[in-house]
Amino acid sequence: MDWRIKAFVQKILAVSRFGDRMNHSLITLNKDYHKNVVTYQSHEAMRKFGLAKLDLDKKLTALEIGTGYSLVSAITLALLGFDKVITVDITPDITFGSFVKQRKYLCDDAFLKRISGHSKYSIFELEMKIKSIQEVADFESLFALLNIKYIAPYAFDAIEKEAAQLDYITSQVVLEHVAPDVLEVLFSKTKSWLTNDGYCVHTINFIDHFANPGLFRDRSISEFNFLKYPDKYWAFWAGNSIAYTNRLSYLYYIELCEKHQIEIVDFEGENYRDKVALDLSLIHDDILKKYSGKVNREQLTQYQRGTFILRNRAN
Repeated sequence: MDWRIKAFVQKILAVSRFGDRMNHSLITLNKDYHKNVVTYQSHEAMRKFGLAKLDLDKKLTALEIGTGYSLVSAITLALLGFDKVITVDITPDITFGSFVKQRKYLCDDAFLKRISGHSKYSIFELEMKIKSIQEVADFESLFALLNIKYIAPYAFDAIEKEAAQLDYITSQVVLEHVAPDVLEVLFSKTKSWLTNDGYCVHTINFIDHFANPGLFRDRSISEFNFLKYPDKYWAFWAGNSIAYTNRLSYLYYIELCEKHQIEIVDFEGENYRDKVALDLSLIHDDILKKYSGKVNREQLTQYQRGTFILRNRAN
C-alpha cells in the first residue's frame, strides 16, 4: 500500500477525538498483543537499566518519557527498586482494562527470573509486590503501591514539581516523535535535572515509520524514504499528532549533547531489519539544513535504531 494512503487516513484520525485510539486499536486485535507488550516493554526497561551504572541501594527517582498505552515499563522500574517513578506522555492513553489484561503476565516465572537478576528486591519480595499488583482495583491504588506518578498531558514544570533532580531518565522509541524545538528544551532540562551520578538511556528509532511492518506497510519504499521530501511536503502528509516523526538521525542527538554539555558515555547503533538502499542524492536539502555542520549523507542512513547512554559532563 502506498504510504500516502495510510498517511491520509491518519490525517483524518488525528482531528478526531478518539482518532489516536482508533489508530492504535488495529494492533490490539492480535491475540498475543498484551503478552507481547509485557515481554517487549519489560525487556527493554531492563536492558536500558542495565546500561546505567546506578546504585539501587540509594533512594533513586526515575523519569520515563512516553508512557504510551501501557504502564509495564514504569512498573518494571518500580520492581527494579526505584523509590519513585514519574512517567509522562502528551496524551492520557492508558486504560485499566488493558492493564488488567497485561498484569497477569507479570506472574510468569520467566519475568520473575529476568527481573530478579537486576532488582534490589529478593525473589520473595518481588513475588509479594507482584501479588499486590494483581489485587489493585484501580490506578490510584497501583500508583500508591509502587509510588508511580503518571502525568498526561505533561509539561516540563509539572515534572519539576514532582522531583527537583532525577537519577535516571529513559525513553523507548519516543524521541523520534518529538519536534526539534521540544528536544532542545528537553536536553537543556536534562542538564539541570540529572544528578551528578545519574544516567539517561534513550533508544531512538531513526526510520520512516511508513515502512514499518504491518497491515498498511508500504513495501516499495526504503526505510529512509522520508529523507527525500521537503519539510512542507512531509508536514502536509505526516505533520499530525499520529504520524509525526522528526526525521533526525543519531548525528542530531550528538549535536544536542555537545550543545548542552551532556556526556555521551556510549552510543549503540544497530540495524535490526533488512536495509533497502536509498539513493543518497535524493536526500533533500531541508534534511541537511537540520544539522549545524556539513553532513556525510551516508551517516544519515547508517543506523535504523540506536541507544544513547548519557551522563552530566563534569564542569
